[in-house]
Amino acid sequence: SGGSTDFFPLLTKHRQKLSELNAYYEQLTDIGELFQSRACSPFANDTQDWDKFTHRAERLQNHVKLLRENMLQLRELYQSMQDARQNKIMGILTIVTTFFLPLTLITGWYGMNFAYMPELKWRYGYLSVIIVSLIIAIGEIIYFKKKKFF
Repeated sequence: SGGSTDFFPLLTKHRQKLSELNAYYEQLTDIGELFQSRACSPFANDTQDWDKFTHRAERLQNHVKLLRENMLQLRELYQSMQDARQNKIMGILTIVTTFFLPLTLITGWYGMNFAYMPELKWRYGYLSVIIVSLIIAIGEIIYFKKKKFF
């Protein structure tokens, strides 16, 4: 659907933005730690303010990391939903194929029109093929229902 095609580009755009924010907050944390160090103490009068600045930048960076993890989980959930839907479709196609395979085989045999097929000259040959095909179809339906395929 149209929503699925819009989802991944939007997710990629937001992941890129979060990566940029993560790098930004990481640099701010490094700057705050630098100004807290003794090397910059002549330039920074109050290291307590820089300590607050550093903690705030770390909290924001941790929040960005959390958002990135949530986005990754959202992507994995979406992918697993897509996989489940595809598996369901493949299951239905498998059942349909399995159902029609024996009937196609019978049709193929009797479609060959060999001269020495005794059933072709038998009065009830056509009826017997119909009955055998119905028995196979009913047997498959019972089997599929018993195995809870549908």
